[in-house]
Amino acid sequence: MLSIFAGQKALKTRLNWRRSIIGKVTSFLLFAVALAYISGAATGWIMIERSQRDEWRQQASTNIQIVSSAIRSVYTFVAVDMTPSSQIVRIITDRMIGDDASVLDTGYVAVDVLALASVQTKQKVWLLQYDASTKSLVSITDSDGGPAGLTLSVQDNGGPSEEYTEFFTGFGKIGTEEHYIGYLPIRSSEGKMLGGVAASVGTTESLMATRGIFYRNSLLSFAVIMLATGGAIALLLRSLFKPVPVLIEALKRIARDETGNITPYQRRQDEIGQLATTIETLREAVVEREHLRQMREAARELEHLAHHDALTGLPNRAFLQKALNSLLEEVEVGNKIINVMLLDLDRFKPVNDTYGHAVGDQVLISTCKRVSTLLGPDDVFARLGGDEFALIQVVALNAEKEAKRLAARILEAISRPFQINELSLSIGASIGIARAPLHGRNSNQILSNADVALYTSKGAGRGCFHIFEPGMTMETSHRSTIELELMTALNEDQFEVHYQPIVAIGEGRISGYEALVRWNHPKRGFITPDKFIPAAEETGFIVELDRWVLKQACRQMAGKDDRTTVSVNISAIGLLRQDLPDFIRATLNETGLSADRLEIEITETNKVEGKEAITILTAIRAMGVGIALDDFGTGFASLSYLIDLPVTRIKLDRRFISGVAESTRCLNIVLSTVSLARGLDISVTAEGVEYKEQLDLLRAAGCGSVQGYLLGRPQASFTEQYLGSSAA
Repeated sequence: MLSIFAGQKALKTRLNWRRSIIGKVTSFLLFAVALAYISGAATGWIMIERSQRDEWRQQASTNIQIVSSAIRSVYTFVAVDMTPSSQIVRIITDRMIGDDASVLDTGYVAVDVLALASVQTKQKVWLLQYDASTKSLVSITDSDGGPAGLTLSVQDNGGPSEEYTEFFTGFGKIGTEEHYIGYLPIRSSEGKMLGGVAASVGTTESLMATRGIFYRNSLLSFAVIMLATGGAIALLLRSLFKPVPVLIEALKRIARDETGNITPYQRRQDEIGQLATTIETLREAVVEREHLRQMREAARELEHLAHHDALTGLPNRAFLQKALNSLLEEVEVGNKIINVMLLDLDRFKPVNDTYGHAVGDQVLISTCKRVSTLLGPDDVFARLGGDEFALIQVVALNAEKEAKRLAARILEAISRPFQINELSLSIGASIGIARAPLHGRNSNQILSNADVALYTSKGAGRGCFHIFEPGMTMETSHRSTIELELMTALNEDQFEVHYQPIVAIGEGRISGYEALVRWNHPKRGFITPDKFIPAAEETGFIVELDRWVLKQACRQMAGKDDRTTVSVNISAIGLLRQDLPDFIRATLNETGLSADRLEIEITETNKVEGKEAITILTAIRAMGVGIALDDFGTGFASLSYLIDLPVTRIKLDRRFISGVAESTRCLNIVLSTVSLARGLDISVTAEGVEYKEQLDLLRAAGCGSVQGYLLGRPQASFTEQYLGSSAA
């Protein structure tokens, strides 16, 4: 591609006409026409020249015959010599024509006889006398009675002999006048040269003027023909080659990766059409290659983000799980000792709620940077979500001592105030520590024990760390209390379903709602889902909670008379229940909600795989219920899900959306995902839209619908007017 762009300057330079195809073909055709015309004209001129000379020669012979006849009619003593073709070649007389004796005998002077002949030839006639001393002919008189003494000189080569004894036609000069003449010698019967008669066909000037007019007209015709031919050729070639600049520009656009325009002239049944088809094939190949490149890049980005946190760049829960399992295998063979720490930020939620997500995000990023500087090269630091982190410390000796030392340094680093946008913010942290293999030999056990230690630290007043001890149990933790109260909460209607609007960007209206469960605890107030959902999943209570939310959402949505939809989350555990399709069908029948107004969301961060899950989802989709893949791009196998599962919608995770205005990588992922989904006929919804800049970028990217705090927070009832409608 670099070589292509390097040639752009040359491509943009206007092509010299003489070097262009049109210029070369026009020049060649004009040269051919000129050559043909000149060749034809030259041949014509030669033939006309010969024809004119033959005409002059014939006229000169005729004129001299007329003169001879006129002389013989007056001078009866004159005889002539003829050729076998009856051409008179000489006059025979023993005395000179026009002498005094002739005048007395005939009564005519010579000028009258010459005038008589001139009337018939309509040209001038001369009587000449031979001067033996100079061997020249000198005029005695002419048909006009002109002066005597004018000498005849012959202009043509091959004229008569020096004695002028032969018949001759050609150019001659008599005095100062040049004529084309017919000459007839006068000789005695003994052959003595006496003189001659010359009859003009016309002056050289008059004869050549006619020829000049012809030549001038020929040159004018040549110029007109060349101009007309050149114009016709130029118009023809311009018409034939008119598509060439357009096709060149099409190639330039392909070189600049501007592949949105279809190549014209493909329907032409000639070489131009073949060239246009070839360029279009090239454009399609470039488009396909770019599409494949974007898909590969998106796959790499998704693979990276599936194991890393988009905000902080740290490994995520999936990466941590893999790393922990790998290290535990080494621990099992006695090669390593590891400490696992779970870290939860104290007082972070008030900061985030008071100053907004932007400030909260900066606090999280700064926290990660401070902690990362304290770690060894083999340690793993991961963000589990929200303000929860995990750390794997690899040690050789004194595992407990190393754990306490690192935990204390982390607490001290986080306790220092953060300077964010001229704000001085103070938070803290609580840490729970478990050691492997002492406190567990598998990842679930070691993480569970670290979790118990973490809640022990929180129960001890926060801002401290605890190492797991066998006497610690979840009964002392806050989560244990939540687990015991879940069933009571369901029975006493403490759970509520809130609805967050989903807005169709192109239509500017609410197209649906996502159903979100909230726990309104009688003593602790609203408890966020991230505090009780994990406990519900661990105890299996999540299945009953899923179905309660589904039934409530369907019942309340059925009461709306519009065509909006409702999306309900189904956990991975609930999805594997064989009776789920039957439950959904029964709920739709009971509530009267049509299947196309219900959408089931499955969370990609949980593994949803195997023939059972595919069979269940296929059965649900067969009813007409939509299938949405939530948190797309953050789980285990994003692209494989699009192939294996009957997905009708993907929901881009908020981590991509939060960085779309600042991160080119996040924007490219969004663009690639939207393009990929459009090719698979799958709708796209962006979650977590909080700023107008994000909305504008998503609209430009072609994202179909959005949801987030910019457009509306979850509410206990269906809102008809979304926030930020003017922005949308």
